[in-house]
Amino acid sequence: MLAKRLTAFGIVVFILVFVPGVLAEATARENTRDRWEVLEASREAKRKEVKANVQAKREETQAKIQNLRDEKKQKVVERIQAKLGDVNKRRTDHFLEVLKRLSTILDKIQSRTEKAKSEGKNVTSVETALASARTAITSAETAVNVQKEKTYQITVNSDTTAKNDVGATTKQLQQDLQTVHETVKAARDAVQNVYKEIKALVGTETGTKTATGSSDAQ
Repeated sequence: MLAKRLTAFGIVVFILVFVPGVLAEATARENTRDRWEVLEASREAKRKEVKANVQAKREETQAKIQNLRDEKKQKVVERIQAKLGDVNKRRTDHFLEVLKRLSTILDKIQSRTEKAKSEGKNVTSVETALASARTAITSAETAVNVQKEKTYQITVNSDTTAKNDVGATTKQLQQDLQTVHETVKAARDAVQNVYKEIKALVGTETGTKTATGSSDAQ
């Protein structure tokens, strides 16, 4: 009789202690997946919009280049114009991929945080850091998408000023990319801070340390 009572007691303890944690973790994973699907749909719509805008602006820029009298210079400017567009696309695509990885890391930490909370741990500092990191990533994504829409039209005033006009546009692209890079770096630093907070709370269980390496935002 005592053995049966102990067995029943053990089942009750299991239900009260372990099941809530398992359910919380499963719910967190489901919420993370749903949130990610919504974000991906929004990002895909934005990518299509950006692509259409970029194409329209490229056609406008091409018409302006045709005003050059020197045909050789015209071809050079056209090549540089295309190169600037390619550079901007490669860099912004890279930045968006970095931000996507950072978001994935945050989702994993979010899940672990909710599990820790269900276990009765004080996760206030982690939640605060998570909110800051989410904001930083959103700000960076906005900056990158704005940058992605830019086409850097080389407005050539005359054949004699073509070189300086091209140089000025190239410099502007470099400066703008550096500014956007700083926002991505800020997002990465914010995610690293979240990792430090969750690590202090639960140890190295999150497995995200190497994923926030400094090379991501380069």
